Amino acid sequence: MRLGIGIALLNLCLLMMAGVSLRRSFHNHRERAVIAAQNLVQVLDHYVGDTIGKADLALWAVKDEVARTTRDRRSRPGDLDGFLRRQHARVPGLLALRTTDAEGRIDHGSGKGAGLSVSVADREHFIRLRDDPGAGLVISKPLLGRLTGTWVIIVARRLEGPDHRFAGMVQAVISLDQFQQAFASLDVGPHGSVALRDLDLGLIARFPEAGSAGTAVGQRLVSQEFRDFVRSGRTVGLYRARTPFDQVRRTFAIRRVVGLPFYLLVGVADRDYLTGWWWEVAQESLEVGLIGGLTLVGFVLIRRTWLRQQAARMEMERVLAEVKTLGGMLPICSHCKKIRDDKGYWNQIEAYLNEHTDAEFTHGICPDCAKEIFPRSSGKHTTI
Repeated sequence: MRLGIGIALLNLCLLMMAGVSLRRSFHNHRERAVIAAQNLVQVLDHYVGDTIGKADLALWAVKDEVARTTRDRRSRPGDLDGFLRRQHARVPGLLALRTTDAEGRIDHGSGKGAGLSVSVADREHFIRLRDDPGAGLVISKPLLGRLTGTWVIIVARRLEGPDHRFAGMVQAVISLDQFQQAFASLDVGPHGSVALRDLDLGLIARFPEAGSAGTAVGQRLVSQEFRDFVRSGRTVGLYRARTPFDQVRRTFAIRRVVGLPFYLLVGVADRDYLTGWWWEVAQESLEVGLIGGLTLVGFVLIRRTWLRQQAARMEMERVLAEVKTLGGMLPICSHCKKIRDDKGYWNQIEAYLNEHTDAEFTHGICPDCAKEIFPRSSGKHTTI
């Protein structure tokens, strides 16, 4: 029983040590995944900010050039188109760079759709710039470009005449495919995700795409954890949630892009960053199973040997209980054959043997003694 308890305690200790080790390993794997997601979302923050920032620099340059050409009567309409092309070449991430008049009709441009005259007077960003002189930099919701035919966002600034009246806008067109390609280049694991959303939680770009290309743009299907984060007013954080698009549980690093109306989310899937941990679980389980099996086999063999020894000892005790032996030197009288015991008393030999062994005596007479004691007897019956 003590051996069995010892073996059980040993295996329990092994299980506890394996559990502690696996728990520590689990937290290490998760921590590494979280750190990787935080690093990626920070890199993307710089990328998105840099993309919008370069586009804004181009807008300012065009805005200054428009103001100059308005004052300079010698300038020709083609000069502004050439300036737009040069600015566009310096910002290769732009799909197009254009200006509109006060009625919203595109009058100058470079890039895809250049030379085509289209009205954008109904666009939300145009209306805002027209009605709000202090709007500053305006970034549109994702929209399907009328000249490009692809999903884009518009970065625009207000143009004003010498009298500070609204004279149109200058806009930079950025393709959503640009963000899609940037997100696809990141290593977020086979089931990870990267998303860019506006302040209304509308989807701008996501990798991998949810459904066919462009079908999820503008959707506001997000987890409750994401909504809670937005309501909290924080700009940086972490949360774990199951993505409504594909029902994959991920750990998300979320960040509000500095100075811009965007949220960036990088999610690492549990099944990805725990793959290595599950291998450790299998390895630890195999090791604990082998050690437990060896200790069990050892216990069975030791118990079997112990039982055999116990049986042999009990058999020996049984035999010894039936047989008593005398050992050593016994003082005996050479004449009367009495034996002296340990206390110095002389006892008849049959009394001494009867006391110290299991033998019992019956009395008789040998032939020699019978002749001596009964000389007249015929000697035929010598046993009494």
